[in-house]
Amino acid sequence: MAVVDKRTVVTAVLCGVAALGASAAMTTVVPAAGGTVAAHPKSAPSGGVSSSPTSRSQSPKQPQLSKVPRPSSSPVIPRPGGPSAFTGPLFEGGVDGDHFCTATVVHSPGRNLIVTAGHCLVAGKGGVGSAVFAPAYANGVAPYGAWKLEEVYEDERWTDDGNDDYDLAFARLAPDASGRNIEDLTGAAVLDTSGRTGEEVTVTGYPADRKVPRTCTAVSIRDKATEQRFDCADFPGGTSGSAWIARDGKIVGILTGGDTDDVSTSTVLGEYAASLYARATSAR
Repeated sequence: MAVVDKRTVVTAVLCGVAALGASAAMTTVVPAAGGTVAAHPKSAPSGGVSSSPTSRSQSPKQPQLSKVPRPSSSPVIPRPGGPSAFTGPLFEGGVDGDHFCTATVVHSPGRNLIVTAGHCLVAGKGGVGSAVFAPAYANGVAPYGAWKLEEVYEDERWTDDGNDDYDLAFARLAPDASGRNIEDLTGAAVLDTSGRTGEEVTVTGYPADRKVPRTCTAVSIRDKATEQRFDCADFPGGTSGSAWIARDGKIVGILTGGDTDDVSTSTVLGEYAASLYARATSAR
């Protein structure tokens, strides 16, 4: 598994797991069974080799992940069916290491799919390595466990050409030791590929130097036909891949970059995202 390091980590966390709970209350999701410049992606280093090619317009940065111990707290298991349960960081190797991006469980027929930014992962079998996804992770605790990635799906216009307009990835997760799929435990959000933008969205991401997520709500702004913007303070390295969830609970964007920690961008999820989702859900 490999990732690309592209953002500087700054400032302290403004909102934590409690903010996620508030976000969950305002969304409708699939419940568990029971002027612009080229953006700088907001992923963070995990010690791996380089991954998908980056756009020639992007200027990777080298953030240093914090090693300062964080205060421990009692484990909190959020109720399934909301962003606090089905959003989490991606780790290299296991949850005792550094996390580098954020991902979200997206509703799928196989109930085993997550969505994130393309530059966070490498497409195809054998490129996944030891990456794991830890939904609802906070303060060193992964209440729903750590889930291994089996295969990653990306658009060739991203993997071959580094075109920022297609910086999106889906990953199929292996079932747990009991044979359960991730969505059965956490619930999921539905993907909307109708090209929505210009509306209120709530975004939850995991800054790479922290053990709790950061959540903010703002109105997205279309900068151009293929890109939208989200202006909210303190979304540094590690928040790449965060889902933009509209008021109806649907995913209408995926954080892929931003020129500062206070400005984040996403591709507009249209036909290309629908085709990629169809490929990921048809593969078995």
